[in-house]
Amino acid sequence: MATTQEQVLISKAQQGDAQAFAQLYDAHVDAIYRYIAIRTPSQQHAEDLTEEVFWRAWQAIGRYRPERPFLHWLYRIAHNLLIDDAKRDARHQSYEGMTEGGYTLSDEGPTPDEIFAQQEDIQQLRQAMSTLTPEEQTVLTMRFFDNASYEDIAQVMGKSSGALRVLQHRALKKLATKLAPMRGAAA
Repeated sequence: MATTQEQVLISKAQQGDAQAFAQLYDAHVDAIYRYIAIRTPSQQHAEDLTEEVFWRAWQAIGRYRPERPFLHWLYRIAHNLLIDDAKRDARHQSYEGMTEGGYTLSDEGPTPDEIFAQQEDIQQLRQAMSTLTPEEQTVLTMRFFDNASYEDIAQVMGKSSGALRVLQHRALKKLATKLAPMRGAAA
């Protein structure tokens, strides 16, 4: 359930208060971006889809019902948008040229070698994640990137907590199998 403060913001947003919706955006944009970014080929595409999720949420805010947490509602919008996006772009996504821009060189920041290593790790993880089913990707992303509980994930995905634990276990085994040769090649 949403906190009292979040419920007030939702109520105001449902009445057309854009500032209240902006506060909801600020509270949840990072989680939605992470959820999308692991499933998309580039940072720019993830940013575009994240923006679209919140645009759709703003358009549909009047239909939100507080029976489930607001973040879960946003995850459902993101999930549906990713499905729509995949249908529009049926070709297999290429991971060539993917970067995690935004780094600047400074004495306190990571070295160019560290940045390169991080980008390689991110690319390898994305490649490995792309081999998983959408359900497996959702469970791992929500569980490990967003620290969601099994109960929260169950609400978003419409599955039991037990089924999600099994799905997570299988997905982790697949991911480990895919990452092991990549790690060996990097060594």
